[in-house]
Amino acid sequence: MPRRIFGIAAAATVRERRPGRGWFAAALSGTALLLAISAILMRPGGARAQESQTASPTFDEKLGEIVPGDIEVILDNGSRARLADLIDRPTILSMVYYECPGLCTPLLNEICDVLGKSDLDPDREPFQLLTVSFEPRDTPATARAKRDNYAALLSRPLPRDTWRFCTADAANIQRLTGAVGFTYKRVGEDYIHPGGIVILSPTRKVVRYFYGTEFLPFDFKMGVIEAARENVLPTTARVLRFCYSFDPAARGYVFNLTRVVAFVMLFSAAFAVGVLLLVTRRPRRRET
Repeated sequence: MPRRIFGIAAAATVRERRPGRGWFAAALSGTALLLAISAILMRPGGARAQESQTASPTFDEKLGEIVPGDIEVILDNGSRARLADLIDRPTILSMVYYECPGLCTPLLNEICDVLGKSDLDPDREPFQLLTVSFEPRDTPATARAKRDNYAALLSRPLPRDTWRFCTADAANIQRLTGAVGFTYKRVGEDYIHPGGIVILSPTRKVVRYFYGTEFLPFDFKMGVIEAARENVLPTTARVLRFCYSFDPAARGYVFNLTRVVAFVMLFSAAFAVGVLLLVTRRPRRRET
């Protein structure tokens, strides 16, 4: 009889230890799966390799930082102005170059379209737009031509100083782009650069970023209102930067299928490991 009791106890001990072995096996399997996926992503043609091949300049967000007021831009009439004198209200800043064959024209067209559709009134809710070329060879005459072109395209009349088109010299361009985190790279006679706008508060604080070349009038308006309150808002469009990559050949953003699939696979693997750990560590009822 004691031997039988001892045998039952030993069997129960073995049964109680099995969940631990299951936990170890599940963790080992999950780790192996994650390593296998990582190896696939790291190999040539994987997501990281593709990202490195299509990597391009983008925005390095400077939320909450103050743009120096002594940065100078050149207005379309040829006069120089300090940002401390220009920015006295919520300002929507766009960095472009006026001979751009790619993103700049769609970006300016969208700004023009949204500005026309928005019910923002510069008299009731003071704001302005400031477009600055990061090409030091652009001239005030070029900026003036752009200003006249978009003034004619606006679907509603606005005060002349609501949208300014400016140029700058190389030193001030470098300071301004660095202050708002706008990066770009020359390729031949053109540039690779991101598309988007930066919203500055009346104190020149960077409060928000909008990426891409499509904006909603409501978001546009709320960005101005929040900038007037000096509220810094996180960029909810970061997911778009993850899902899309800039294609220099197409001069635009394309859906990065490999990166998205890789993320889904990693998330699924982590979820599966979590479920296995939960199941294997669940206590079992002892047999009576």
